[in-house]
Amino acid sequence: MTERDQRATDERRGAYDRYAQVYDRVYGRAPYGRFVDLCLEAAGRPVGRVLVAACGTGNAAVEFARRGYQVAGFDLSVTMLGQAAAKRGRLGRPFGLVRGDLRAAPFADRSADLVVALNTSLNYLLEASQVVTALAHLGRIAAPGGTVVVEPLSARFLHAGFEPNRHLEEDGLRLDATYESRDGLLAEHLRWRVGDVEVVETYWQRWYSDERLGELFAAAGLDVTARQPMWPAIPEEPARGRTLWVATPRKP
Repeated sequence: MTERDQRATDERRGAYDRYAQVYDRVYGRAPYGRFVDLCLEAAGRPVGRVLVAACGTGNAAVEFARRGYQVAGFDLSVTMLGQAAAKRGRLGRPFGLVRGDLRAAPFADRSADLVVALNTSLNYLLEASQVVTALAHLGRIAAPGGTVVVEPLSARFLHAGFEPNRHLEEDGLRLDATYESRDGLLAEHLRWRVGDVEVVETYWQRWYSDERLGELFAAAGLDVTARQPMWPAIPEEPARGRTLWVATPRKP
């Protein structure tokens, strides 16, 4: 990793360490049960071991564990992982959580039947070469016959955001969000206040067209087998325009 990449990684980790404090108050009501349903359907075969890449505060990992799967998750942010560990404790079902980078996923070859990366996590890697590296690691971890499911940034989100100029005010939290698109980059500008503490952050993602995404998957040694729209299987408005890319590691 270059010095520039390391600085960007440190900045991203620090930003999400701060965002972890309010993340679930913003996104915790998302239908993770249905997300998991769609991932399992995409696998198209029995699944035992699941890896959740860039697991954040652990919502998807907890849902898989609740259903009895053998689960592990990793994330760059220690604070996010702390939130996930607290949920694991409340659930009462053990599953693995480790700190790790998408570009160097800390898991053994062929160790999961299903590997998932939701919530546009790959798009936070702003260079195509880094996306290829991350996808190759996800494919490396998938067992023979296993499945990799990735949710990339949708064109709808690029142009409209989750909810343009979103404002949330409840239980002592005030959050304002605006979105800005320039040259294939999406800037999500967030300002939130809890009590007397105010935080301002900007998160950057790069959008890739379907054609470009196909090229990146192929370069990573993954064969795309399906592109599965979340809508209308998930009827909630945030699912509109979102698509799961389903892939299998290419046979040697």
